[in-house]
Amino acid sequence: MTYTDKQLKAALAKMLPDQISFRQFKDDNAEFGYLYWKDKNQHPLQSEVRDTELLHLCWMVEEALNEIKSAEYAELLRPIAGKYKLLYHASWKRRVVMLAKVKWIEV
Repeated sequence: MTYTDKQLKAALAKMLPDQISFRQFKDDNAEFGYLYWKDKNQHPLQSEVRDTELLHLCWMVEEALNEIKSAEYAELLRPIAGKYKLLYHASWKRRVVMLAKVKWIEV
């Protein structure tokens, strides 16, 4: 199944509820979704997550997996990464989909 960036970012925010929030906006023509780093003081001027930081957010979720879920996650990534490619070649999008499967989160 194909997911939009908005759906994947919302799922990622569910996996990191203490550090990240997801905000959804609508205008006349489209819907937008943005990830924000949460300020410790819940300051209203929070910084938006850059696209270059999405892989780091996946890593933060990966680091929190227990041993069993980590092994399951690696097995899910392996066929997608390819027979001879290393697991860390997977994109942030693919990682979010597989993390959601392991953590039983709906995308």
